[in-house]
Amino acid sequence: MRPRAMPDEILVGLWDSGPYDYGALESSWVCLRSDGTGWSAWANAAGGASVSQLSWNCTGDDELELRYRWTASGSGRPGTPPELVDIDEAGPDDTLVRTRFAVHRDTPPLAESPVTSLHLAAAVESAHHFALVARDETPAGRQGSS
Repeated sequence: MRPRAMPDEILVGLWDSGPYDYGALESSWVCLRSDGTGWSAWANAAGGASVSQLSWNCTGDDELELRYRWTASGSGRPGTPPELVDIDEAGPDDTLVRTRFAVHRDTPPLAESPVTSLHLAAAVESAHHFALVARDETPAGRQGSS
C-alpha cells in the first residue's frame, strides 16, 4: 500500500457514535477536517468526558491513521460533543491509532432511515461505528460554534 498525499475526502466531517449506542451509557465523536487535523471526544452518562486534538491521514487503501497530540479529561456538560467544565488531567498525548475503515450507507439500530456510516476495525474513543452528522468542519474549541 502506498501512502496518500492528502486525507481521503470521504472521511471529512463530524462523526457521532450516538445512533449506534443503543443501550450504551457513553457516546463518542470524531471530527476529521480536510486539512488533516481534527479532534475526538467521549462522554458517559455519569458526566465524565474527554477531548483530544489529533492529526489524521489515510496511510493506504482503507487504512486510517490518527496521531493524537493533546488530551484533556474531567467532567463535561452535555452536548454533541460535550463541553469540558472541570479538567482533571490535560497534556500532550502521543497515542497512534492505525485502523482499517469502511464508509457506506447503513441503518443504525432503531433508526428509520439509512445514514452515511464510518466503521472502524479498532475502537476510537470506545466506539467502532459512527454516523455522519455534518460534512462541515466543526472547530475543536467550542464545539457548538461554527
